[in-house]
Amino acid sequence: MRISLLAAIATVGLVGCIGSVEQGGNPLETGDGDGNDSGDNPAGGDLTAAKQLFDTNVYGILTAKCTGSACHAETSQGATLTRFVATDAAMGWQTATNYQALVGNFTATAAPILTKVKPGTHQGLVYTSDEEAKITAWLTKEVELRNGQTTPTQPGVETLAQASERVLAEFAGCMSLTEFQTANMADAWGDMNAQNNQQCENCHSTGGEGFVASRNESFMWNVFSNRKYYFLQYLTVDLLGGAAAAKVIVNETSFRGVATAQAPHGEHPTFNAGANSQGMVALKQFYDSVMAKKTAGTCGAPRMFPM
Repeated sequence: MRISLLAAIATVGLVGCIGSVEQGGNPLETGDGDGNDSGDNPAGGDLTAAKQLFDTNVYGILTAKCTGSACHAETSQGATLTRFVATDAAMGWQTATNYQALVGNFTATAAPILTKVKPGTHQGLVYTSDEEAKITAWLTKEVELRNGQTTPTQPGVETLAQASERVLAEFAGCMSLTEFQTANMADAWGDMNAQNNQQCENCHSTGGEGFVASRNESFMWNVFSNRKYYFLQYLTVDLLGGAAAAKVIVNETSFRGVATAQAPHGEHPTFNAGANSQGMVALKQFYDSVMAKKTAGTCGAPRMFPM
């Protein structure tokens, strides 16, 4: 069973669910540029240059770091559902970029390919400085092409990655448990059903598979409000207008591929992730209430999420 974790809304009751917060014009296709139509290439950019960087510099790193111990290999027989390292190198980029659990919004400050490994607590893995530089260069090119922007080279000019971190910190400083409770986020997501009549919290009540959905309100809020990796399953940053116009938005993209069982998530049970679904209604209410505070200037100080 496969699941995109930064794309994984409600992985509802899969057999063998594992993991927890504690554990831790494009010539390539006619869709949006990465092998599906999930909407994560809003500028419709030609992603060939990004793919080349991945193929040349990053695929080998993932193969060496992530395919042992029955973890993230496409052919893994273990319990891990994020099998983002394709066996066929020619499919490596398409498979990897379709797992938002790996790429997030493609910024180096938020993509789990870096943020999960850099603290050194994920399976004891570390990157060399050269490996980190190669991954960062690839992510930067993805951000540029997908958002129709060019990363500035002038000293002191905010990059897209820096803008992403800034608006996330501002949003975090605005949100509080009150908005979370009023929107009924915990019950709405914990009780979300898939078409197999199982609920999100069957697999995600403790943050299993990198997505948290639990009717235990205090636990879900604590994870959602303090762990960037989990927060970004629900909300992301729109960079289409450039750094100055960057803003947090509801992460509809993160749910689309899994909800409709798009490759590589074909074994995930389908579910309704539409605007009228109970989870999305709650998330939109939460988002709108936080943004209203931001507009009114009643937020707290910006707050950085941990890695």
